[in-house]
Amino acid sequence: MNPTKQHQHSRLTESWIFASRLFIQWRRYPMVPVQALVFPTLLLLIYGILVGKSMVRVTGNSGLDVLIPVCTLAGAMSGAIGAGLAVPHDRDSGLLTRLWIMPVRRTSPLTGALLAEGLRTFLASAFVVATGYLMGFRFAGSWIAMLAYLLIPVAIVLVFATIVITLALRPQGRMILTWTNTACMGLAFATLIPPAKIPAALRPIADYQPVAPAAAAMRALSNDGAFWQPLAVALLWLVVIAAVVVPMALRSYRAAVEGGKVDG
Repeated sequence: MNPTKQHQHSRLTESWIFASRLFIQWRRYPMVPVQALVFPTLLLLIYGILVGKSMVRVTGNSGLDVLIPVCTLAGAMSGAIGAGLAVPHDRDSGLLTRLWIMPVRRTSPLTGALLAEGLRTFLASAFVVATGYLMGFRFAGSWIAMLAYLLIPVAIVLVFATIVITLALRPQGRMILTWTNTACMGLAFATLIPPAKIPAALRPIADYQPVAPAAAAMRALSNDGAFWQPLAVALLWLVVIAAVVVPMALRSYRAAVEGGKVDG
């Protein structure tokens, strides 16, 4: 094996080790799985019990194609917030500093955290979709479209988790994350508001706020409709946000592990 291949494989191995650490932590303290899985699933079930049948009678459509994307995205972001709440404790206890001086790549804890977030989100999204199938949801697209459908929340949460890590490393990180969770849930569920109920001046904001294009792309994929335009807008949001946040996350992480806290 040449050195380049060995180097690449060791990076993946290190990331997986740190991801496995998070999986064990989540199993012992299941707040993150609860927020990522139980919350969106319960929302779907409550919707089905309270208004699902009425929606079918009135509109001929259960509305699950609209609600499932919102539930998966909201659950993904809520789970990332739950995971981020542990970051201030890891910083204050000195765990991040100990990880920093270990004989591994210094970015491996971060890439491991993102790997864990991505796998958690993919499995949780698949579970929510399976629950939707039990309630009558049917996916009209191909299996490739279904894979893309499940990967959209993963892409969203990878960038969102970077934001969460950056905010969690700030002073009063837990309080900031609580408000961030409220704001993100508001953005997610705002996509359920019928366009006719939104003032014309605010409609462009409602249509192009960061969560709306992702939800629209997922709805289009499930209905075998035109998904390229909302998907392109969603990807553009991700690229722009990542370009701004990733350098900030790296600086905040380095400052936290070298100084034990972030000033400012």
